[in-house]
Amino acid sequence: MKEGIIPVDNGELYYQLHGSGTPIVFLHGFSLDHRMWNEQVKHFSNNYQTITYDLRGFGQSSLPNKPYSHFDDVHSLLTQLNIEEAHIVGLSMGGEAAIDFALAYPNKLVTLTLIDSSLGGFPCPVDWNVHAKEVGLEQAKQNWLNHEVFQQTRKNKDVTERIQEMINNYSGWKWLNDDPRLKLTPSAMERVHEINVPTLILVGEKDLPYFHDTAKYIHQQIEKSVSKFIPQTGHMANMENPTFVNTSIENLITGHT
Repeated sequence: MKEGIIPVDNGELYYQLHGSGTPIVFLHGFSLDHRMWNEQVKHFSNNYQTITYDLRGFGQSSLPNKPYSHFDDVHSLLTQLNIEEAHIVGLSMGGEAAIDFALAYPNKLVTLTLIDSSLGGFPCPVDWNVHAKEVGLEQAKQNWLNHEVFQQTRKNKDVTERIQEMINNYSGWKWLNDDPRLKLTPSAMERVHEINVPTLILVGEKDLPYFHDTAKYIHQQIEKSVSKFIPQTGHMANMENPTFVNTSIENLITGHT
């Protein structure tokens, strides 16, 4: 395993490399960090090079202080690691960032895997407010762990404990500050049909309806896409049913390497 800090525009990203071979980059969900991909790293690093990192504002990466974008950060990460192209995997917020990257840098990815993904510009009826400024950071973290998005996930004690550890480590920066993150214009929702790489769309069978609707829309828009429900899982599908997720990703990658 190799780990390090890579300088990016107005910030730094913490990353880990495992294994060798064709690179796979994993983008984590909101309030979490690179550790949520442990089961994927364990599986894929036997035959591939896995790259996990903490998105800006999370984990051991720097907090935003000037305008930035996750899609440019991914590009900087690949450039500095001398990676020409990679398989990209993202969950939730990480899926949204992966879509943006695919649109901004279409020649840099071989395949795209989206798990319980959000989508820039897609209407979202879910109330994500944990009222951190009113109740304080510690209560906000508990509010977040109790959020409906984790309703199915909470039935899995081991996964819940791992998520709680990551949330406990989260700085809460994005709850307490105005995020200067730059978004695609036009929005990804308006452009997602441009994605032309083989795309796998996975969504937890028991995830929130918003994520089912998002998955359906993305599948309709991307011609080279396949969509699957992940049995008996909620929003953290890669942690709740890693065997199904790993097999699905591997089937996509082995067909396009």
